[in-house]
Amino acid sequence: MYQSLYRKYRPQNFDEVVGQKIIVKILKNEIRKKKINHAYLFTGPRGTGKTSVAHIFAKTVNCTNLNDYLPCGTCVSCTQIKNKQSVDIIEIDAASNNGVDEIREIRSKVSLIPATSKYKVYIIDEVHMLTIGAFNALLKTLEEPPSHVIFILATTEPHKIPETILSRCQRFDFKKIDDKSMLDRLLYISEKENIDIEKTALEEIIRFSSGGLRDAISLLEQAIVYSDNKITLDDVHQINGTLPQYQLKELVINILDKNLNEIFKLIEKYDSEGKNFTKLVEEIILFLKNIILYKNIPDSLDDNISREIYNDEKFNLSNDEILKMISKINNYLIEMKNYNHPKLLFELLMIALISNEKKNVSNENNDKKSDIEINVNKKNKNYKDTVNNNENITKFQNNEDGEMLKKIIKIRINNTFVKPSKILLNNIKKEIEVFRKYVLDEKYGKIATLILDAKIAAASENNLVFVYYSEGMKKAFNQNIVEIEKFIENNLKKKYKVIAVHEEEWAVYRSEFKSKTKKYEPIEETKEIEEFLNLETQKNEKQNDIESLFSDIIEYKN
Repeated sequence: MYQSLYRKYRPQNFDEVVGQKIIVKILKNEIRKKKINHAYLFTGPRGTGKTSVAHIFAKTVNCTNLNDYLPCGTCVSCTQIKNKQSVDIIEIDAASNNGVDEIREIRSKVSLIPATSKYKVYIIDEVHMLTIGAFNALLKTLEEPPSHVIFILATTEPHKIPETILSRCQRFDFKKIDDKSMLDRLLYISEKENIDIEKTALEEIIRFSSGGLRDAISLLEQAIVYSDNKITLDDVHQINGTLPQYQLKELVINILDKNLNEIFKLIEKYDSEGKNFTKLVEEIILFLKNIILYKNIPDSLDDNISREIYNDEKFNLSNDEILKMISKINNYLIEMKNYNHPKLLFELLMIALISNEKKNVSNENNDKKSDIEINVNKKNKNYKDTVNNNENITKFQNNEDGEMLKKIIKIRINNTFVKPSKILLNNIKKEIEVFRKYVLDEKYGKIATLILDAKIAAASENNLVFVYYSEGMKKAFNQNIVEIEKFIENNLKKKYKVIAVHEEEWAVYRSEFKSKTKKYEPIEETKEIEEFLNLETQKNEKQNDIESLFSDIIEYKN
């Protein structure tokens, strides 16, 4: 049976552990000096060796023919552990066994002496997933464990572990593995497996793995399967859904040239090739950062990066201009990671980036700047409020308006929870996909984008609740409720009352609903609410009327 490379080349002793020299040295010395602790906490990013070191430690302390710190590999304990037959090494996945009952079972058996080994070793992976009750049940055992028991807790999120548990463990923080150590290990595996791979491809695999050796080995394995012969740099980008540097350069130059037509052709090409748009955004940010480094401190660029890529007059921008681009791109990246349709947000990001150029409107009598600056062409102005989340969004400045909005949110969420329907919710999610055809429409683009950018979190016969990760997007939605309701009714042939909330607000409402501590009864909306929503729509219409006076050229400044 085929064995994955990351399992095949998992370290079997401390000398084979990659990139964790300090931790390994401390554990070796504890074993040498027979100062073994009763509880350990291994923390750090995924794929950095936490579980592997836990297994090595368990095997080493139980070896009966130990050579300094190296297990013999032939004694009964070593053989049983190697063949996964040892009943004294108990590995628990806290993600699926996180309750009080599972921990109580450990407590009931912890006093039993080991069957064939010196120690019973409990390895609890993803320990942060345990419930508070389970942590409390574990606490007494950690505080006064039998002398033959060792606990090793492993986690990627130590901040979720109670202080009472942390204080009873010897903590080791595993770091991301350095590039040189990872390269040496990947070269070793490539040689053992007779893998023909370009060094630049290995270096790119390491960069994508962000210090996680397991991820690097898994990516290498995918490249082996994908490539017919020699693994190239392009092969690595294909399987990872990213672009090589020269293609990234092509995209960035088109952004700087504001060539929207060519950009959208490239986007369709990327989509057909299965590119990961979220990763592409991350790569664009890195590319722009490298432009700054090349301009200011070229020696700081990684040795595997071609300097010629960044030696282009198109990149003759100030640091401030590039940093502003990076800031805007990063805002979209945050949204994309929590959005079901990253391609749409990527398209909107491209539109926002090419609409970034500003030109001044000069006074005929003097050369002073006008308060109104040229910014966005008419075709794209519908996206400005939605995408940029800037000062153009009319705020609920009056406290009474803010209180009224809170009241409407409570009423409409309450009415949705009276009789929510998952079937209807799923159907609505499918039906609104038709709205995508309006995204580039001058008249309906803004409304369609507002709807598509949200997550539809709940639905009932007459109500829909939308959730945003951005407070600005939530406000923009609620200021356009009347228009949104008309748009939905015209396209879905069904009238709904809608409302938008921020994800943190929604978490509170949803928790209250799931607790079943509240009975939801229908609340009739007053005429006051209808008048308020119409008034907010009129405010937005006045804002848009001012824009139309100056056609496609305005942006308001503070």
